[in-house]
Amino acid sequence: MPAPDTKILIPEIPGEWTQRTRSGHTNVWNDSWHNQRAENPLPEVRLDPPELGLYAERIDGAWYWVTGCHKCLGITGKWSYITCHEHDRCVSCGTHRTELTEIPWGHPDGFRCKPCQDRIDLEAKTKALAAAAEREWSEDDTEYTSEILCPHCASEQCSDERSDTNEAECDTCGGTYSLELSYSVSYTTKKVKPPLP
Repeated sequence: MPAPDTKILIPEIPGEWTQRTRSGHTNVWNDSWHNQRAENPLPEVRLDPPELGLYAERIDGAWYWVTGCHKCLGITGKWSYITCHEHDRCVSCGTHRTELTEIPWGHPDGFRCKPCQDRIDLEAKTKALAAAAEREWSEDDTEYTSEILCPHCASEQCSDERSDTNEAECDTCGGTYSLELSYSVSYTTKKVKPPLP
């Protein structure tokens, strides 16, 4: 686990190089995207940090390995792409990434393992369906609404990438429903010829 104030000089990288990208934990200088735009392309260099949780940053004209793990730095609620080995754990149950058998869900503070996410999703589904039943929710409640509402559980759905008519699956309860877009008509008039006297 790197100390928050870690600052290790990277002697392999000249200080005048200013273009660096990251690919996971690997830091890449003069990558092909930057080189294709350069008048005098520089050699591409790829380096992994000496310890997980570090990344390269240019400070005062030189490159250093510095701490990027948000948990080591005490930062929460902000997406971090650099995680040290110690903090690479599920935010809900603490299972280490090396123990996972399935791809986890991203989370601003790291990741959530699939079993924890499945449990959270099941709780949300159960709660939404119970609330809809208690309110006696029906398809009549989903006609001509300003948001897309699931006719099964009353959850508001994302309206991105919806076509005029299609079938969709509820993000909360998993029920499927058909979706129709309704349009209202408005009119605009402009003078063409004045009325006769």
